[in-house]
Amino acid sequence: MAEGNIRVSEALMVELQKAATAEHRTAEEVAEEALQRYLRLKRREKLYAYGEGQAEKLGIREEDVPGLVKQSHTTKRGR
Repeated sequence: MAEGNIRVSEALMVELQKAATAEHRTAEEVAEEALQRYLRLKRREKLYAYGEGQAEKLGIREEDVPGLVKQSHTTKRGR
């Protein structure tokens, strides 16, 4: 595992230590999990933004999606 230094406010560090203690984990474990969740969230947001952009280009509205999914399933079954 790579080591590095990250600076956070003292108040956040206190919260991190409390959370880690309450869970019988190290602050590093809790911080790593939090960072993993954050990065997953950012990847998901990027994917959603891409999907919204594609839908806009194709003129697909949110209310169109259930019908398109049903149509897709019907088309695949008919092969």
